Amino acid sequence: MTAGVAAAEVTFSGTAKFGYNDTDHATGASVGAAFSDIELNIAFSQELNNGFTAGASFEFDVSDADQGASFSASDALISLTNGESGIYYGDTDHAAENAWTAVGSMEADAFRDADDEMVTRADMTFRGAKLSVSLGDDTHINPTKAAIPAPGNEKDYISLGISGSAGAFSYALAHQNANTLWLDGDNNTAPSQLATTGVRVSTTLGGATVALGYAKNDNGGSTGIEVSYPMGALTTTASYVQEGATGAENNWDVKFVYAADAVGLTVATDESQDWNVDVSYEMGNGLSLFVGADDGGEDTYAGVSYDLGGGASMLASYANDNDNDDDDEVGAKDYKEGMTFQLSFAF
Repeated sequence: MTAGVAAAEVTFSGTAKFGYNDTDHATGASVGAAFSDIELNIAFSQELNNGFTAGASFEFDVSDADQGASFSASDALISLTNGESGIYYGDTDHAAENAWTAVGSMEADAFRDADDEMVTRADMTFRGAKLSVSLGDDTHINPTKAAIPAPGNEKDYISLGISGSAGAFSYALAHQNANTLWLDGDNNTAPSQLATTGVRVSTTLGGATVALGYAKNDNGGSTGIEVSYPMGALTTTASYVQEGATGAENNWDVKFVYAADAVGLTVATDESQDWNVDVSYEMGNGLSLFVGADDGGEDTYAGVSYDLGGGASMLASYANDNDNDDDDEVGAKDYKEGMTFQLSFAF
């Protein structure tokens, strides 16, 4: 849905899901219950003079059919952009996180993740390079999360990011300062509090994409190489990372992705200690089957989905979570533990 006058524009989009699940994922007990989730996304934009565009967006969430009791707003963002340059405030990546892509499973590149904090980031493009600087603010962080320090006492989450290309090579440089960031039990852990610097470069050789990277924090450095090579419908990606931290083991990963006609297959290993496999098959007329295993076979899942058209779909799935991670998101598409029947709409 779109409403606007002249160059001003307001857009609405969203999703709605409801269904039934028979398992309490926290205890594994058989407890059947209905569930629902509604998301409404609203975005505003206005073309200004001299090529600038002002924008704002946010999301409303309604969960568990509480009729307003769990109604909340999130993902708020305000921006002023001009081409590839701009200023952003709100739910946006820190500059280092925005520029950085890991080379394999690097342990020393724990750049801070913007999670429930307000971030101010400025981007500027200069001679093909994108330069970014950001400042984080914990004033509005959810107070129910673990705090180090008290909320609002630290506002110096400074980070820098540079990315671009030169000839056949692409590059990225990222840096963040040290601070006593809130540990939220989500994407930010103790290493994300450390001063961290990373540099990577990639190019294409004989059809293969080759990337080299180095990241360093107070614990040590990670030096990685990654090669990705497509062969028709099959793409193989392999990486190796040498870790310099005391007692750290070197990391290697291999991943195979096959996509042809109605068949999709992903197989991945993680340092020989973990593996996952996901298989899907499109039977036609909107009907698809899927089956897979995750976390070294600890989690398994299977099911069927049916595309009803117009953004609507039905899902019947069964997932078994044996690793006791208290996470009701199993497999490639975050299936609920136990038997689930779900109807989804996208608007």
